[in-house]
Amino acid sequence: MKLLMLINARSGVKNSKADLLKVIDIFCAKGYDVSVYVTQKKNDAYEYLMKNRVKYDVVCVFGGDGTMNEVSNALMRKEHKPLLGYFPSGTMNDFGSNFDLGNDFVRIAERICEGNIREFDVGKMNDRYFNYVAAFGAMCDVPFTTKRDAKEMWGNIAYIMEGISKLPEIKMHKVRYTIGSRTYKKDVLFGLIYSGNRVAGMELEDKKRSRIDDGMFNVLIVDYVPTVFNAPDLLSTILQQDKFIHRYRCKAITLEFEEDVVWTLDGEEAKVKDKAEIFITNKALRILA
Repeated sequence: MKLLMLINARSGVKNSKADLLKVIDIFCAKGYDVSVYVTQKKNDAYEYLMKNRVKYDVVCVFGGDGTMNEVSNALMRKEHKPLLGYFPSGTMNDFGSNFDLGNDFVRIAERICEGNIREFDVGKMNDRYFNYVAAFGAMCDVPFTTKRDAKEMWGNIAYIMEGISKLPEIKMHKVRYTIGSRTYKKDVLFGLIYSGNRVAGMELEDKKRSRIDDGMFNVLIVDYVPTVFNAPDLLSTILQQDKFIHRYRCKAITLEFEEDVVWTLDGEEAKVKDKAEIFITNKALRILA
């Protein structure tokens, strides 16, 4: 069987690559025909898979959620969809938590060789796919504006510091959004459309209620309420007051804005002019986990 190791060598903290040779050795010992490609730039994983005509049986991603996003975007556009393996070496690793993937990469390699296949949903916003979250609004650009060197050195703390620096920039978005036959108009602080149960390291849903293979999005829309901005803990204050929060479960949602909006898809930047059409494809890809 042909196996491709796609490696983002700059993903996450520096000590996350210590077991990489052990992982490759495990695959070779199990009889896999292993190829290795180390990405050289942003979007390189996507471009490599789109250009490479070799039909791999398994593509293993050694990187963060952003690298995994590139791979899913490529595979969703190809007829042949190999099985996936994921070694989450990024900073947050929300996607991997849906499959209980920790940082024991030798154990992950062993699990891949055991051949247990799980399916997962893939979302699409306009022409871009995402694995677990599409977000806009307050501080949602923190994952892709935080400097890579800071993430390598400080991990999650780098995100916190970047988020604090952006508090003065928080603004309101006037949003019209449609779910099914109902349309809502609100002044919004931020919005999340996600599958699974975890975003930004926070468990937002019960795993029994929300799974990454149930064919449904969770939608969280938070009102823009200027009077709470003096609270010592802004996010905690907002999330503890249900009157500011609107939750939905759906398979599709359309959001319209009065201005261009910057989104994050699995931690990667995506710009939308004034309209985002989002839908989910149930059990679109398969992962060995």
